[in-house]
Amino acid sequence: MADDLDRTIGLGGHEFAILEHPAAASERLTPRDAAAWIPNALSVTRFALAAAWIALAAAGVSIRIPYVSLVFAAWATDYLDGNLARRLDVASGFGRWLDSVADVTFVLAALLSEAALRTIPFYIPILIAASFTQYAIDSTLIARAGGGPIRSRLGHLGGMINYALVIVLAFAKPHRAVGRFVRKICPLIALVYIAAITERAWLLYRRR
Repeated sequence: MADDLDRTIGLGGHEFAILEHPAAASERLTPRDAAAWIPNALSVTRFALAAAWIALAAAGVSIRIPYVSLVFAAWATDYLDGNLARRLDVASGFGRWLDSVADVTFVLAALLSEAALRTIPFYIPILIAASFTQYAIDSTLIARAGGGPIRSRLGHLGGMINYALVIVLAFAKPHRAVGRFVRKICPLIALVYIAAITERAWLLYRRR
C-alpha cells in the first residue's frame, strides 16, 4: 500500500527518432507495448471496485458477501498487477504510481463509507489520506534530487493495517462484537499512522 510501497518517480520512456523514422508514430503497437496495459488495466479495476463499495454502502446494503467479494477482488488485482508487470518485463514508474493510487483509492472509499456509517471515526481515513499525500510529495522531491526512496518501517506497518481494517470491516457488521472492537482500537491505530507520518518527516529532514 502507499507507504509500504517505497518507490521513486521516473516514467519509463521510449525514445522516438522522429527525424530518422517519420512514419514511426503511425506504426502499430508492438506486443510488448500491448502487454504493458494488462497490469495497468488490473490496477484500474480497483477504482471501479472502490465505486462499487461506495454504491453498496450508500444503498444501505448490510449483507457482507458483496463487500467481502470486493475485498478479494481488490487483493487479487493488487497481487497480479505487479507480478505480471515484472513477469512481462513491462514495469514502469507510471504503472507503480497507478498501482499505489488505486490501492489508496480503494482503501479510502471503503473506510470513508464505514466512517459515514459510524463504524469507525473519520480521523482514520483522514490520517491515511494525509500519510499517502506526504509519501507522494516527499517521493517526488527525493526523485527530483536524484535520491532513493525513504524506507519507513512504520509506514510499511501502516500499509498493512490499512488493508487489514478493510478486510475486517468487510466481514464484520458494524454493531456486532467485532465492529465494536475495531472502533475501540481506532485511537491506537491512529497513533501508528501519526508515528509513521512523524518518522517519514524526520527521515526526510535527515536527508537534507
